[in-house]
Amino acid sequence: MDKIIVITGPTASGKTALAIRLAKKINAEIICADSRIVYKGLDIVSAKPDLDEREGIIHHLIDIKEPSGEPYSAGDFANDAKIAIEKIRAKNKPVIITGGTWFYIKCLLDEKELPKIGADKKLRLELEKYDNDTLWQLLNEIDKKRASEIHKNNKERVIRAIEMAKTLGKNIEQAEREPVKYNSIWFTNDFTEEKNREKLYKRIDFRVDEMIKNGLYYEWERAVAKYSRNEVLENTIGFKEFFELQDGAYQSIEEAVDKIKQRTRNFAKRQITFFRGEPKIKIVKNEDDILKFL
Repeated sequence: MDKIIVITGPTASGKTALAIRLAKKINAEIICADSRIVYKGLDIVSAKPDLDEREGIIHHLIDIKEPSGEPYSAGDFANDAKIAIEKIRAKNKPVIITGGTWFYIKCLLDEKELPKIGADKKLRLELEKYDNDTLWQLLNEIDKKRASEIHKNNKERVIRAIEMAKTLGKNIEQAEREPVKYNSIWFTNDFTEEKNREKLYKRIDFRVDEMIKNGLYYEWERAVAKYSRNEVLENTIGFKEFFELQDGAYQSIEEAVDKIKQRTRNFAKRQITFFRGEPKIKIVKNEDDILKFL
């Protein structure tokens, strides 16, 4: 199969399980498009599928980076995903890309290639001092188009965009290059539909409760002990709130957990907004619906 199959959807909607069921039916391999699954040790917080859950399906771009140093970018993902695609195709197997990090998938398949620009650590340290509104306004002043594409609460991406625009001395769009073109077909599950919104929110709350039961707080403690407080950990929903608890923002761990649920629901809502704005994406209920299109 020449077409790359994309299965995306809001967090906690079951897209990983859907991709695995489809992969088993068509003998495919999966490339994970998730900004936290790439990191080692962030297992519970990223809902990373363990070996049993992968059901023998080979997954690419899991546990490929330590959660420290320069954050893993959309450009990094595009470069690594291209290598994985060629490896899978060399085996004459179909490629499935699944994940909810929309910008990663768009960067690889549907947008011009971003220029390769390294991190400016001095600038990043300075930008980290500002709140989300101030940072987004700064980006809006130097690159209005890029600002319109990034939610102001996505601090990691806003800082990266400011860094790129300042380094380039011009709008990022002006430095973009035409990427390798891939023939792709896109799907999302029916949790994108308004009628299933409350059901999705209940799934999110249940997932967060399960994460807590499975040791999310202790995973955060281990990560901080090993990597110290850093940009990646602080900008991860599920860890961010424990830092805030540590800083006195909440009276109890229960308040921090409630904030994790709220932010995850808000994140899912933003994901849905992106998905619903793309007419190319087909809404399906299960893998059999996808097979009808293939």
